[in-house]
Amino acid sequence: MGVIGGIGEGPVSQFVMISKQIAEQAVNEKIQDVVSDPAKRIRELQQPSPFSQFIDIKI
Repeated sequence: MGVIGGIGEGPVSQFVMISKQIAEQAVNEKIQDVVSDPAKRIRELQQPSPFSQFIDIKI
């Protein structure tokens, strides 16, 4: 583990480093999703909602 701001390698600094790595990985995965398929979000938004069957009002 690297040293954070010269503080040392205690449990808090280790937790911060691990959390930072997890966050960076999540952001990189989202970026790769958008780069590989830019229209994915639009397709997801165009799909009908599973709750739309409850909104049908018959008069």
